[in-house]
Amino acid sequence: MSRSKQSAYLLRLLAKDIQATTRLQRTFSSSPSFGQRKRVLDPFRTPPHFHDALRLCSANNTLLLALFTTSACAPCRTITPLLTSLVETRPVTPEDKFSGLAFAEVELDSPDNSNGNMMDLGVEWGVTSMPTLIGFGGRRAERVTERVVDTRMLSDPVRMAEWVDEWMKKGDPFAKGGSGGPGGGGILSRIFG
Repeated sequence: MSRSKQSAYLLRLLAKDIQATTRLQRTFSSSPSFGQRKRVLDPFRTPPHFHDALRLCSANNTLLLALFTTSACAPCRTITPLLTSLVETRPVTPEDKFSGLAFAEVELDSPDNSNGNMMDLGVEWGVTSMPTLIGFGGRRAERVTERVVDTRMLSDPVRMAEWVDEWMKKGDPFAKGGSGGPGGGGILSRIFG
């Protein structure tokens, strides 16, 4: 075989190999794709945007880390990049109970052109200091897994990585029926098992 034929043959094999490994697979969905396991969302600037993302994360069993901030919050400017990096670089482990991890800022003082008021979100979720990180997880959209208000902890990448790992491994504390809390179960779970 001549050198040019060998080169052409090798190029064809290489092209087939590349084509086989880079096939695009598109899935049908009426909503935006949320299949990624780690995702940094755009900041929430309207209550409907926040509630829609919360329901979407809940439907996909994704732990949503929402950092409640204002434009006057100086620590938020250093905490946001740290949490963004944490979400983007955290490896998926087999022990994770949540199928994904997402992060977004909730800008409480952003101008709002919707029917709601961003400050109402702060009242709704009991935000009393800035910054406040609230983890939303589980199959019920309004379920709060935990909240962190300690600025020193929020600024410490090691402690935050441990906190996120802990909650990713715990998953939804109420996933197995009832709503009476850990260890007990609600009245219906005691009646029906």
